Amino acid sequence: MIDELSALERIRERFQKVSKSVCIGIGDDTAAVKIHPERLLLATTDSQVEDVHFTKKLISASDLARKSVAVSASDIGAMGGIAKFFLASVGFSNEEDEGFLEGLMDGFESGAKEFRLELIGGNLSSSNKIFIDITVLGEVEPQLIVRRNGAKPGDLVYVSGTVGDSTLGRKLLVSSNIEESDEYLIMRHKRPQPRLNLGRELAKKRLVSSMIDISDGLILDLERISVKQGLGAKINVDRIPLSSSYKRRITDFSEDIYSIALSGGEDYELLFSSPKENELEIQELSRIQKIRITEIGQITEESSIHILDIDGKDISYEERGFVHFV
Repeated sequence: MIDELSALERIRERFQKVSKSVCIGIGDDTAAVKIHPERLLLATTDSQVEDVHFTKKLISASDLARKSVAVSASDIGAMGGIAKFFLASVGFSNEEDEGFLEGLMDGFESGAKEFRLELIGGNLSSSNKIFIDITVLGEVEPQLIVRRNGAKPGDLVYVSGTVGDSTLGRKLLVSSNIEESDEYLIMRHKRPQPRLNLGRELAKKRLVSSMIDISDGLILDLERISVKQGLGAKINVDRIPLSSSYKRRITDFSEDIYSIALSGGEDYELLFSSPKENELEIQELSRIQKIRITEIGQITEESSIHILDIDGKDISYEERGFVHFV
């Protein structure tokens, strides 16, 4: 069976030779290509596949289309860029009708308006199951681009918003054990909010040394800005930001209240590192943007992730995040 992480590494190694115009190739949230002296073109693509990323009966066509746009646009925000255009390729099975297509168009239109994007093309295909591939194009100034690499030992680790909500929302949908007060968690799964403005402001103010959006889980994505760069991190588990809705419902699915928050994924919050001297500016930006930003740990020289309890002792978590083909 193919292993996703090793497959990605093999692809990156095989295609690492690129032209001088490619500033960033395979291995970051987006590619970056120099097409203008003062601007880089950012390009990213992502997929939503039936029975892999979503269950058809649990999400409307409109929410599915909007979510597909949101998760791809999120990568542009994680690079400090501005999302501008998107292309959508959609595969339909024989079960879909005109109403489903209309719902998809509503969702694409909603996402385009919300994230200030323009739909400029795509493709339609028949398929055994529904899939949506979204490519988002954006731009960023060369001096402002933020990459996954760049963190240094001693940098503080921050996360925006709260984590674990989307995965818990999905679990509630699957269980059908839904209460009226669960709407927040369910909407966090169906209608994620990429932090586009926050990512842009962090880049403009040059407050971050590395950044990534949390798509596959906090631990796994933290590894991508630390361990994969020859560094590590120590995370204080009691600092992990949890929503009140999450705290209220998590014990129905896990004895450990932090396990899903650390490995669940699909929150599309920003995870970033920053020198300690930026702490007050980050707090001020949090206030201005009205988005919670929490310092959860520190980048270390040792190339491993340590999750620490309130007494500073290591906690072992087997689940690191979502990986395909396992």
